[in-house]
Amino acid sequence: METVRIRPPEEFSPDFQRMLEGVKRWFRLDFVPKMNLVTAWDPGFWAGFGRCGKRAMGNGALPRDLKEMIAVAV
Repeated sequence: METVRIRPPEEFSPDFQRMLEGVKRWFRLDFVPKMNLVTAWDPGFWAGFGRCGKRAMGNGALPRDLKEMIAVAV
């Protein structure tokens, strides 16, 4: 059960909807993950959260695909 109201992407401004489309492309999904929709309530936090996620999930010592599998397992 959700304890906060998660706004659907259609309720965001057109500019923000374009950013959410970028999230879908980044994660190679056909939906926006709920965590991104929850953090979108605060655009300042959302921007920092997104930058942090991109840096953490980019290729490095471990490839991105392996990091995603670890994240799912955790």
